[in-house]
Order: sequence, then structure tokens, then C-alpha cells
Amino acid sequence: MGRSSLLRTAAAGALLGTSLYVGSDVLGEYTTYCILRDKGLAFAGQDAQLAAQIGQPYEHGPWYNASIGFTQSGHIAAITFPLRGSRQITDVTVRAVRRPGVSSAAIYNLIDGEWKVLDCNAMAPQAGGSVRPRSIMPAVAVPKVEDGKVVGECEECNRKAEAPAAAAGASAAAATSPSGSGAAAGTATPAAPGGGESDAAAAGGQKRKRRFWLF
Repeated sequence: MGRSSLLRTAAAGALLGTSLYVGSDVLGEYTTYCILRDKGLAFAGQDAQLAAQIGQPYEHGPWYNASIGFTQSGHIAAITFPLRGSRQITDVTVRAVRRPGVSSAAIYNLIDGEWKVLDCNAMAPQAGGSVRPRSIMPAVAVPKVEDGKVVGECEECNRKAEAPAAAAGASAAAATSPSGSGAAAGTATPAAPGGGESDAAAAGGQKRKRRFWLF
């Protein structure tokens, strides 16, 4: 094989390698864009203020009018795509992070494809003709407590929470009443086996606080 043939073979191999690399890069960007766009559309479909702003039904714009960028070695991605309603059009921005794994976004999306959204915003008009991004992600519900009760909880749960306190109040009232003090002085009721542990558990139950875990 002559020198010219070797050069042509090397050039063809380099061109093939470059094409595969560029093709994989483009595939990774496109699949990431589709995943994040679908998540942004899901948030947009749940936002009543956005529906009142641009009107429904929604239709996302073409991919060539969108943009995508990566940071942190491709583990954080941000896209912006146009969202057209029946009255107006706006831009939606989605930023998400993926789990550590393979460096190729194309392979990661084909194997796993899990992206956690960090924020999702839509451009909203402001006073004076300006526009600013507004979050369209649903807010995390924080339990509200009023007078020791959780607002929004079922009445059965509140009754169960009030039962230990009501029992303690009745015991205190019986102990301070004349009949109760006489009975306590005149007779002594034998403690049931394990009664001390039950009393300690009941006392501990009165001091136990409800914990709320947010996901």
C-alpha cells in the first residue's frame, strides 16, 4: 500500500471519528432538550396564571428556535423554548441536573434519562411594558399549624392528637376534687403488672411531637 493510500485511509478514519463524535454530541443535546421540554410543558399545563396570560391550548415552538446549554461537565442543562398560546407567545426556561454516570449525554439519556428540574420559569409581563421570568413550578406545601392543630388535616387525626391531653386533664381534675382526694387517701389500687412502664409510655406519648417530612 502506497503512502497516498495510507493518507486517504487516515483521513477517512479521522472524518468518520469526527462525524461519530459530532453525531453523538448532537444526539445528546437533542434528547436532553426533548426531556426538559416535556417537563416544562407539564409545569406549564398546571399553571393557571400562565393559561390566563397566553391562552390555551399550548403549542411549543420549533426546536431550531430553542436553545440549550450545559455546565458542570454536562451534568446540568438549561433550555429555553417558545410556548405559543391562543393569544400570546412566551419563552419557557427549564434548568435540570442529572445523576453522575457516563459522560455522554446521548448514552445517559438512552440508558437512564432521569433529570431533576431545579427551576422552571416563563416570561411574564410587568408594569411599564417590561417582562420578567416567573416560576411556574408548583410550590411545596408547608403544613400550617394553628392552636396546636394542623390546618387541613382530617378531624380524626386531630381528635387522636387531643385524646391524650383530654385524658390527662380528666385525671388532674379527679385528683384535685374532694371525692378524688378522699378515694386516693382511703384506698390504694394495686398496680397492674407492667403498669409503671405503661404510665411512662403514656407520659412519653403526651410529649411526643408530630413530625412532618417533605418530599
